[in-house]
Amino acid sequence: MTSKQSLKLPNATKTVHLSRVFAAIGIIAFMIMMLAKPDFYLDSARKGLALYATSVLPSLFPFYFCSLLLTYIGAAKGVSSIFKRPVRLLYNAPKESAYVLILSMLSGYPVGASMTAELYEAGVIDEADARSIAAFASTSGPIFMLGTVGKAIFDDVRCGACILAAHYIAALINGLIYRRKKSQSYLDRHVATLSDSAHDSLMSRTISASTLNMLYVGGYIVLCGMIVDTLSVFKVDILLNNSLGTAAAPVYALLSGAIEMTRGCLACVQCAPKWLGVALAAGIISLGGLSVTLQNYTFLSKCRMSFLQIIVRKFTHAILAFVIGLLIGLSL
Repeated sequence: MTSKQSLKLPNATKTVHLSRVFAAIGIIAFMIMMLAKPDFYLDSARKGLALYATSVLPSLFPFYFCSLLLTYIGAAKGVSSIFKRPVRLLYNAPKESAYVLILSMLSGYPVGASMTAELYEAGVIDEADARSIAAFASTSGPIFMLGTVGKAIFDDVRCGACILAAHYIAALINGLIYRRKKSQSYLDRHVATLSDSAHDSLMSRTISASTLNMLYVGGYIVLCGMIVDTLSVFKVDILLNNSLGTAAAPVYALLSGAIEMTRGCLACVQCAPKWLGVALAAGIISLGGLSVTLQNYTFLSKCRMSFLQIIVRKFTHAILAFVIGLLIGLSL
């Protein structure tokens, strides 16, 4: 056994080293491109910051602050007791998962991942609970899907409603795929309560955590927006149009959406017929792109979830949302 392990260790180490080498090459190449086209990337960064400052931050920060405040004062236990039976029956998950789901649906990314991490660090849930909750309680918010995507991007609130329905239904189904086995039931386990904080430090703690987490979100949005803009440097959209014709629009939407979901939704408008664009948008929002995945990983890594585990859960969520979006979108 020892000899086999000794033979496997160098291969594992070599794989880690290779991944770091490729990552370093990619980062250096990106830095060289920024130096070669500084005006282009400065403008790209400004657009990302403007998007974050004018759209994301005003809509997300108040909900995020209130969500953290509710968590810190111990509201999770009271709110979750109302919905404990459905989450136990469907997902064999602790009642607090209902609390996370509600906040995620109201507030959007990355509130679900953040609240999961908060409950884990407080001792309310364990690692297996966190992996289960991450499958169904990591969603976008109604303001983004109805307002930003439906009204502003598609210029049709009905499209936003279809996307919202497909996204939420897919999230609930996705949780069934990663449902905890009954043999791993938490029901007989002692569940800790959230620690109380002094009232005079509660607000400052909430403001501090909210501000720091919002900086994480903004940084990923700006960075991933710059990566999407790099596609235009290499004329990817033109190459797709020349090689794929009418199929270029959905392919480019998926490509850009895999990096940053808002940019992917913008590209979905160019897809014809409209129901295809709506279904693609539902899938892209459910996937979240690299930006949302990195945001989620910032929090869920505290629950010992790997990057791959997060991606797999978001990928199945995206597939389900796309299929449901097709069925609903045909009525448009």
